[in-house]
Amino acid sequence: MKITDNATYLRVALHTLQSKIAPELGSQDAQGAAAMLAQVLGELIKRETESPFVLSAQVVAGDLLAARLSRFAADQGIAVAPDHAEAKDGGTGFTALAHRHDALTARIAALADVLADRRASMDAAARHTLSELLLDAARWSQHYPLTQRDMPVPAGTPVAVPPGSPLDRDLLEGFLRSVHPDGAAIEVLDFQPISGGFGKQTFRTRIREGNGSERALIVRKSDPVPMVRKGTFMVDLEFHLLRELHATGLLPLAEPLWLAKDFPGVDADFYVMQALPGAVPSSFMGAASAAIPEGILLQLAEHMARLHRIDIARFSGFIERFESPALATDTIESCYRRQIVEWKEYYRKAGHLPSPFVTYLLDWLADHVPADPRRPVLVHGDFNVHNLLAVDGQITGILDWECSNFGAPEQDLAYVRPIISQHIDWDRFVAHYRASGGPEVDASTMDFTMAFAAMRLCVIFNKGVRNLQERAHQDIRYAVLDLGITPEFMKQALACTAG
Repeated sequence: MKITDNATYLRVALHTLQSKIAPELGSQDAQGAAAMLAQVLGELIKRETESPFVLSAQVVAGDLLAARLSRFAADQGIAVAPDHAEAKDGGTGFTALAHRHDALTARIAALADVLADRRASMDAAARHTLSELLLDAARWSQHYPLTQRDMPVPAGTPVAVPPGSPLDRDLLEGFLRSVHPDGAAIEVLDFQPISGGFGKQTFRTRIREGNGSERALIVRKSDPVPMVRKGTFMVDLEFHLLRELHATGLLPLAEPLWLAKDFPGVDADFYVMQALPGAVPSSFMGAASAAIPEGILLQLAEHMARLHRIDIARFSGFIERFESPALATDTIESCYRRQIVEWKEYYRKAGHLPSPFVTYLLDWLADHVPADPRRPVLVHGDFNVHNLLAVDGQITGILDWECSNFGAPEQDLAYVRPIISQHIDWDRFVAHYRASGGPEVDASTMDFTMAFAAMRLCVIFNKGVRNLQERAHQDIRYAVLDLGITPEFMKQALACTAG
């Protein structure tokens, strides 16, 4: 996959600092530090883009100046140390040019020092020439830092501006007034983004209803330029699936209330759901080392078991509207074979970066589908501690169903195993899952299902990185996907397949 260049990361970091971090800083000291950090980031952007051209010309001018100083010294019979040819070696990037500039600066300074010390022995014409040469040396030394300082930070390719605007308090209030039974009496009292999460934007809001009561809600919104337009990764499909799942009453879920599809003025679809109490036990990247109560992990097994024993027929309305008709008669084996073909076609047609890794995974999966005559079940797809809410050791909510698909229960188990195994014995977790009503586990399919989960995420993150590289946005979350999370899933996928 194409490597993201430094300038892209730096522009995203600068944009994040200026648009999200600096406005939240309270003290003057912090604001001053943020301004200086912005200046440093801008300097680094220039060094990655325009500075090499300036510095290259500076080096050429320095070589000519050093040659003039050397000739003048020779004309005056003054011995000077020879230039070192190795200092001229190197490439055309900023670092190589900076090394050459350093060597030239030292050479010109040494020549200037020697000549200035011999001024008294020179005649008037030579002293005049020396003064001009030293002035040229001073101007040469001053030229680069002044030019660099005054050079504007290059904007690069303009960031794509999608139609509509980011969701804000007024737009949300307008939508709620159009769908809530209290209509124009609805008032949005608070609207704040929730950090974390890579697939969607999430907001916490508080509204006042017609009778004066206040209500806490959560808004889940697509990015204007999403990483994936497939299945429940799309906001409207996630909303409809969650409604059918919530209706079963079997799991602690936020009730999805209203869907805003193509709502005028907003740059992407979103839906509103009831807020649940609790806090997330850990982030995704920190879950292995976090202190997670054992009871939370065993409850996770219980809820996973409840999910996997729901008959697929309970989702007939969703399947009829949004899924392949083949799912009505699919086995787990045929379901995965079909999905692998669909993901392969999607990867090739939806504008992803070339990736030998994704090609390998898709090929390996197609060649290793386990024979499994069972009927598919609903799989969460990202069932892990970072998608739980808990209060006083009790799970109060299961979040983020965008990765869900119909497949084998082992897919959720394989996905969570790397984290669970860091905290409690894996066999104990599986035994508790089975004792809670989970279906029998075929351990031989775990590598396949983990590789399948990793493949989907590698395809999705691939597009996210391409969007970042092509400046479809300046969202720093996608830099984190590129730098940290994609390599982790690549590592897990190879651990499952390379043996």
